[in-house]
Amino acid sequence: MKKKYIVDLATEERTDLEGRLRGGEMGVRKVKRIQILLKADEGWSDERIAEALDVGRSTVERTRLKFVER
Repeated sequence: MKKKYIVDLATEERTDLEGRLRGGEMGVRKVKRIQILLKADEGWSDERIAEALDVGRSTVERTRLKFVER
């Protein structure tokens, strides 16, 4: 199935998100959302992301949706 919400991070966005992960103090949910976006940008499937990060597929789908709609 073709993805409706494609995550395509600009170089600056990717650099910012990776910096936030290294930056320290951040809640687990926020860390997971950033990891989801980075992996989605790399072309990972929702199923693979969900399994790798131990989250539900709906979480991955919602994260994609929120990112694309912002």
